[in-house]
Amino acid sequence: MIWFILNVGVVLWLLAGVYCLQVPPYDYWPAGFIAFSLPGALVLNFLFCVYWLLRRSWLVLLPLSVIVLGWQYHTRFLALNFTNEEPADELKQVEVLSYNVHVFNAYDDRDGSELEASADMIEWVATHPADVFCLQEFYNSTKGSSVYNTMSRIGQRYDKFRHFSIAHKDWNKAEIGIAIFSKYPIFNKGVIEFGETKHNRAIFADLNIKGDTVRVYSAHLQSMNIQAQDIENTYSSIGNQDKMKREGRNLARRLRRGFIARGHQVELLYEHIAQSPYPVIVCGDFNDIPFSYTYQVLSKNLSNAFEEAGAGIGATYNGPIPFLRIDNQFYSEGLRAYQFRTYPEMGLSDHLPISAKYVLEK
Repeated sequence: MIWFILNVGVVLWLLAGVYCLQVPPYDYWPAGFIAFSLPGALVLNFLFCVYWLLRRSWLVLLPLSVIVLGWQYHTRFLALNFTNEEPADELKQVEVLSYNVHVFNAYDDRDGSELEASADMIEWVATHPADVFCLQEFYNSTKGSSVYNTMSRIGQRYDKFRHFSIAHKDWNKAEIGIAIFSKYPIFNKGVIEFGETKHNRAIFADLNIKGDTVRVYSAHLQSMNIQAQDIENTYSSIGNQDKMKREGRNLARRLRRGFIARGHQVELLYEHIAQSPYPVIVCGDFNDIPFSYTYQVLSKNLSNAFEEAGAGIGATYNGPIPFLRIDNQFYSEGLRAYQFRTYPEMGLSDHLPISAKYVLEK
């Protein structure tokens, strides 16, 4: 009986989490934490399904029905597209790369020790076969080493059309912001400001793809502001109750601020997307997991390339917290994703690059 009660408790936890996905964190910030916990509830419900199966109990119907009815939430966590149908040759196709390049590690290269790694990273991006690059935390400098003259090394050298929105300049007058590079002509472009914050924004570019128009967005939403040292401090405080409370509150405050800020930002982004007269591809570092208000808003009328064409967990955060997928590509009707890829071998940033191939449907 106790196991059945616990199973019911997990189901109620799931229902609460799904409901909280719809709640703007700026109205009720605890909803962000409840939604954030959904993966745990999904895993426990699956374990209960296995448990009841081994017991050969009819109670397996409870967790099994939850899995069936809530399958869309399971595929946010684990994609099972191991075979993808290649489109017909006559259909128009486009490949899009999205990557938070972490200013190409320029700030780690003040003594020149990381110059070769930065050069390799820039060259990897510049020579990637994708038709469109959406790059967040983009860095461009015409002073010092020519390695960091990235507008020239990525754009001009390969004759790509460019849209670069500068969020700010550092002490060395280097430009930092968001960029879109495209082998297809850009005939219209713009910037979406997120209120007073200067570091986070989105840009868009309308591309002429062999006579058809697709609008591509590159977005960078509010960071979680959690550093590796914060995670280490939390782990090291285990056993010290006072320190653990202090570190736990610190992490909770940062998460809460992020939930609230991204709630406002994603609504501004979605309002702009909804007014697009063209099919859209929305790329970016959203700094939120698939079980969040941010992801839920973008999923209203958009499909996710990883869910539709990816496989596995698809983690994109290259940091101390495993299994986080915070970089995504969404797309609208008029397009179909048929291939999605994450690049774990390119581990020079705190994010992993992702790419998706799309076909423009007739």
